[in-house]
Amino acid sequence: MKLNWLAVLVAAIVHWLFGAVWFTVFRVPWQAGIRMSPEELQTYMAHPNFWPYIIALLCNLVLAYVIARVLAGYEGYGLFRGISVGILIGLATALAMVTEMAFELRSPQFMAISAGYPLAGCIVMGIIIGVWKPKADMTVAR
Repeated sequence: MKLNWLAVLVAAIVHWLFGAVWFTVFRVPWQAGIRMSPEELQTYMAHPNFWPYIIALLCNLVLAYVIARVLAGYEGYGLFRGISVGILIGLATALAMVTEMAFELRSPQFMAISAGYPLAGCIVMGIIIGVWKPKADMTVAR
């Protein structure tokens, strides 16, 4: 099984950057759902903690790896195969998040924003990994 490690890395970074756009676009309703007072949020923003960003990047790297492994199990790569695998992995991730957030009694809007991010991000990663095929193995069988 041959994986394109550069595609995995690029897909993870793109997903990570996509998160910055996603949570900027949905900032107001998402912040309303995180259950932090404006004062707590202001304090956090004044002294940001970079660990969540590092953890997010590492998790995106694992998700990209899983997508690449699933794609490697197919005969060929391609746009639609990448999309379908991205939907599959993203849906599993999103549903796990929704299950947890339902027990936390989060609002449906917060759940949609929070769980929508990995679903959309996995589709983007599936596209990148699906269209960026690994190079053929150059070894000759004897």
